[in-house]
Amino acid sequence: VSTQSTGDSTAASAKREKRRLIQQRLSNVKLGVMRHLFVVLDQSQNMEDTDLKPCRFICLKRLTEGFIMEFYDQNPISQIGLIMGRNGKGYKVSELSSNINKHASIVQQQSGCEGQFSLFNTLQLAHKTLTGMPSYASREVLLIAGSLTSVDPRPIQEIITSMVEGNIRVSVIGLSASVQIFNRVAAATGGSYHVMLDEQHLQELLRFHCTPPTATPTMEPTLVKMGFPPHTSTGALAVCQCHVDEREKCELSTTGFTCPTCKSRYCEVPVECRLCSLTLVCAPHLARSYHHLFPLHLFKEVEMGMGDGRCAGCEGELSAGDGAVSYQCGECLKLFCYTCDLFIHDMLHHCPGCEGS
Repeated sequence: VSTQSTGDSTAASAKREKRRLIQQRLSNVKLGVMRHLFVVLDQSQNMEDTDLKPCRFICLKRLTEGFIMEFYDQNPISQIGLIMGRNGKGYKVSELSSNINKHASIVQQQSGCEGQFSLFNTLQLAHKTLTGMPSYASREVLLIAGSLTSVDPRPIQEIITSMVEGNIRVSVIGLSASVQIFNRVAAATGGSYHVMLDEQHLQELLRFHCTPPTATPTMEPTLVKMGFPPHTSTGALAVCQCHVDEREKCELSTTGFTCPTCKSRYCEVPVECRLCSLTLVCAPHLARSYHHLFPLHLFKEVEMGMGDGRCAGCEGELSAGDGAVSYQCGECLKLFCYTCDLFIHDMLHHCPGCEGS
């Protein structure tokens, strides 16, 4: 087999996999767009293996940073927390919040892989926080583990039962091989379990978890009070509530977002007010969550002939010949190349041809 033919088949397989993930997005279903997610990272000795370069843990830190950025881009009114598992214990290194820069900085600060991984202790730590979250928001745990074993102080069935009773969905991404106990935890709590093939596949699996999951029957529909803080500038210097506890990062400023209820100042939103517990957001944050409820329909594959025209997105020439396909919108009948089709469904979330007409 020639190198070119092998590369072509790999590219074609990657395209089919990406479109399969798009097809899995369900429409006309209730989604949990307000999410509370704990990301649990394995920091045991098994993460020093070099099947991912330069090693598993360093590669995972880089991909986790990208996941956090994309997660908040797709879920601007959700919150993430970070838990590390090492030495048979769980360590909460970051509380649930919407502070992107803080999470990314904490991920980069983690170093060294020690001891064994404990599934029980890490899930128990996440359970203690998530059980206090409101019932109208989803409660989730995303575990990324490279270990094939778990050192647990008590039977694992106890924490599985607690997660089910607390309506906490646990999803697992394995870095080594399929482990029966991980599959059991994910199946019992309504989550998913995947084992990565390579670094690119791991990145795709992380992106899969950026999309809000289907809401569980126990999620109570309710009205959520939110505040829309104006960005104001005052003559007096003040400390924002975001960094009031962080002395090394505490800076005086005359600008910020002002809570409409208690008038406390924040340097960025979305955030939950520390004084009055009001959720502070901007209108674009709610608008960016809207597309999950009404996803764009999947474009139809169309075989291309010679001289069939240009892509309606990038205006590049559409490839023609045997096996060449383009993607056609069912509403405006405009044709798009594969790259534009993927960009429209992953980032833009509306058809430019329909908007233009």
